[in-house]
Amino acid sequence: MSDKPTVEALQERLSAMLKFPDQNPNPVMKTDMAGRLLYANPGSRPILHTWKIWIGDQMPEALIAHADTPSEEQLQLPVGSKTYAFHVVAVPEIESINIYATDVTAMKAITKFPDQNPNPVLKSDMEGHLLYANSGGVIIKEAWGVDIGSLLPAELVAHSGTPADEQLELAVGSNTYSFHVVAVPEFEFINIYGTDVTAMKAITKFPAQNPNPVLKCDMEGRLLYANAGGEVIKVAWDVQIGSSLPAELVAHAGTAPDEQLELAVGANTYSFHVVAVPEFGFINIYGTNITAAKDNELILIKLAKYFSPQVYASIFSGDLEVKIQTKRKRLTVFFSDIKGFSEITERLEPEVLTELITEYLTLMTNIAVKHGGTVDKYIGDAIMVFFGDPHSRGVKEDAQACVRMAMEMKASLREIRKTWRDKGLSQPLDIRVGIHTDTCTVGNFGSLDRLDYTTIGNGVNLASRLESNARSNQILISEDTYLLIRDVIDCDRLEKITVKNIKHPIQTYEVRGEKSEFLSQPMKLNDAGFSLFIDPGEITGIDEKREALEKALNYLNHLE
Repeated sequence: MSDKPTVEALQERLSAMLKFPDQNPNPVMKTDMAGRLLYANPGSRPILHTWKIWIGDQMPEALIAHADTPSEEQLQLPVGSKTYAFHVVAVPEIESINIYATDVTAMKAITKFPDQNPNPVLKSDMEGHLLYANSGGVIIKEAWGVDIGSLLPAELVAHSGTPADEQLELAVGSNTYSFHVVAVPEFEFINIYGTDVTAMKAITKFPAQNPNPVLKCDMEGRLLYANAGGEVIKVAWDVQIGSSLPAELVAHAGTAPDEQLELAVGANTYSFHVVAVPEFGFINIYGTNITAAKDNELILIKLAKYFSPQVYASIFSGDLEVKIQTKRKRLTVFFSDIKGFSEITERLEPEVLTELITEYLTLMTNIAVKHGGTVDKYIGDAIMVFFGDPHSRGVKEDAQACVRMAMEMKASLREIRKTWRDKGLSQPLDIRVGIHTDTCTVGNFGSLDRLDYTTIGNGVNLASRLESNARSNQILISEDTYLLIRDVIDCDRLEKITVKNIKHPIQTYEVRGEKSEFLSQPMKLNDAGFSLFIDPGEITGIDEKREALEKALNYLNHLE
């Protein structure tokens, strides 16, 4: 008699199950105690189809074995690409096993990595108390003023009873979010997935009023909609509603949202902003005709070739006004030329000469720009560069940058010499460099119709004179420049020289290299009747050694 209530309760439960399993949207199945399938409702079809099981077939052994575990324990099994939780209840009184399944694929994904989901993911209990919010849900918590344990809006919780494909739109601050609300009564909670649809609503509301093209396609790229502005694209690409859009346009939906894609539309160029909305299964495409802008860009690129990059940038940023305007400023001026260039020109055809000099000037110019120099002009093979305007890093820093530029130019000659030899030119490639720092007049010179941004003055003339007095591959600098670079660059003091239009002699120096580089390597020379070795890391008594070297130099001078 003690078992009767239990049996009666089971019979009542079974009657209830048999009464409406077909109305249950979740899978409901029944087997005999051996695990052979006796019944399955329509919701079970995806499972049985995947497992290839029909009425009378044996169900998975793990599933039937689970009937012996406590009734509240769930068993999770893969069903194709999905995961189902199975509630297995043995009813030995009627020699059957009832199996109730729930698709928990989404729940497992969210439980596994909700914090990696950029969209809001919330979870509440069945009464609507907030249990969890990922980082994307913080904006909703702040806008609604809720925290863990607080009640969410009643309409949001109530929406869990609607069909799963119905979305609920609610205001979140000044934005609009669409919420997918999924109740999981088996686990007594509600999953809430939010998507910001503010922009989509705006476009959906008035795309026809947007003068720029607005297109919409499905995730495979088939055109679903085009506003009036998009008709020109449909015609140029010969597409209609249902036609496939260009593959690169659809593929661009997977890139960063701020990246634009440029495509030709007939004779025009359009920039496309492609936004995928996978939650709704479509892609929004916003186009802008940038043909005029691209044409202007090409013109500016052509004009840029006539200006130093610093001057070009200053003009178009507004830092340098396009009018006759000059100022006095301390600059470091650089001149260089190729020694014996006239002889080279006489031996080469014009086309070959043009190619060689272009390679040379291009490499030298790139080095000048790298170091921040303003390339003033080319005079045949000669180059004039100055540092200190339109932008300056400081008088000392400008001088050091200029000398370092010259050293890199000299080092790069090996590369150019090899190129010239490969083209059959045996003439040696040697350059001369002159550098001077002085106060010069710099700015826009010229007429009302044509301007030239340059610098003039005695300082410029002296730099040019130093270059003409330099030996092959020598970087000759003035004392004014030397005083600014001597802390970081090693130089040799040379004889004073007399130059045209300057009354007093000019003290000159030859650049040797960076102090750190120059002093880090031992100096050694062994030859018949001569031996020299200096180790900068070991040497002591510098004054004595200098006196000895000066005597040795005097001795060598008498041997000449």
